[in-house]
Amino acid sequence: MERAIADYLSEAPIFVRRLNGEITYWTEGARRLYGFDWSDAIGKLSHELLQTVFPAPLELINASLVSEGAWEGLLGHTRKDGVSLWTQSGWRMKDGDVVIETNTDVTQREMLSHELIHRVKNTVAIVQALARLSFSDQASYREFSRRLMALGRAHDELLRHHWEHGDLHHILQRTLESFGVLDRASIDGPSVVLKPTAVVAYSLAFHELTTNAVKHGAFSVPAGRVSVQWRLLGDQRIYLIWQERGGPPVSAPAKGGFGKRLLESVLSRELGAPVQLRFEPTGFVCELDGPIQKTPDLPAA
Repeated sequence: MERAIADYLSEAPIFVRRLNGEITYWTEGARRLYGFDWSDAIGKLSHELLQTVFPAPLELINASLVSEGAWEGLLGHTRKDGVSLWTQSGWRMKDGDVVIETNTDVTQREMLSHELIHRVKNTVAIVQALARLSFSDQASYREFSRRLMALGRAHDELLRHHWEHGDLHHILQRTLESFGVLDRASIDGPSVVLKPTAVVAYSLAFHELTTNAVKHGAFSVPAGRVSVQWRLLGDQRIYLIWQERGGPPVSAPAKGGFGKRLLESVLSRELGAPVQLRFEPTGFVCELDGPIQKTPDLPAA
């Protein structure tokens, strides 16, 4: 059994290094993946040898590794023959400053992801072209086109995280930046990881809220401001409030527009929670109190 384990480990794309990157052990699996022989690798700094591209500053990754004892993430590497590849990397701290690093080649997966997002963007461009020919007035076309762009930003967010999840704060920030009003908003809330369907729902919701604020609400006047706050209630629930201040007086519309219907339908359907829209004397308010995202074992609020 021990011999079988040793043979497996020698064939796996694993190497051992110190925290500073100095390689002390290089397996046959690592040689096959990267093309560097034992003599090429031992004593070298792994990050220089493999020309590593990190998803965050190395100092922050090492700090997380030391505090948690482990780290996982996507890395860019370069083989001896100059070919670039993506690896799903796992680092484990052992005695002292010893690090065991395992790297799995996921280049094909990443190439397929980039090809998929390229095709999605091409499809969005085609839909925009059809809309331009279909809408009788330019104002309606522009509204439709901006909603398509919001959908595109949601897919960009998913691509950043390899189609697995998205970050609530980043989605809101990018939406406000696209309208040029980020400096007029205050954002306060902890990190929230969203599943793909929730990424799309929040992207469209924030787009509609910002559009409304620019056209009719707080962002329509120089003094107007928007506050967006959220907090987690346990592991799976969130309380989020969008609150406008300093804008023109607001009142409930005689009939709900498309934006209002989209907010109430998309978020309610995808998150399993009702959305409260209030037209208060101080400004428009959108309030959500329910699941972060719909899950099979979590009832709707």
